Amino acid sequence: MELRRRTLRHVDQAEYDHFLKYGEQAYGLTPQEIKGYDHELGEERAFDSVEHSYPEDYYFDIVEADTIVGRVLLLKMGHYFQLDFMVFDPYTRRGLATQAVAEALTYSGVLDRHEVRARVLEQSPHASFAKRILEANDFTSIENYYVKGRRRRYSLQRMG
Repeated sequence: MELRRRTLRHVDQAEYDHFLKYGEQAYGLTPQEIKGYDHELGEERAFDSVEHSYPEDYYFDIVEADTIVGRVLLLKMGHYFQLDFMVFDPYTRRGLATQAVAEALTYSGVLDRHEVRARVLEQSPHASFAKRILEANDFTSIENYYVKGRRRRYSLQRMG
């Protein structure tokens, strides 16, 4: 397994097929959003989303034998990073996501200064797998999301 960083958010036919199958349940995408992906894919069936790519974000392809088998995204959301990951159906249950998440966190270095959060939708058909992947990477379940690198907040009080 190899992790390859992209400078732009990339969507291709494999990811679109994944969204068609799981988008609403696993990712909370609306039918209109999924249809928008289809439109953006165009005849090439792939696109780099310039308007939705930011220099502080990390976009990784999970690659095995020169085939993209999934993705890991670390998206800056103010004071924390949001972790999203997916492995396409033919490549699941082989530990690729667990390894890719670990490598993405190490490569990016985001935990040096930020916390990382991941949300697992209970209705997702992948919920139990996603939770195990996060727990294997030392994320902790807090309320309705998983977190790693949680920062303590301190306040200073002046003494009289």
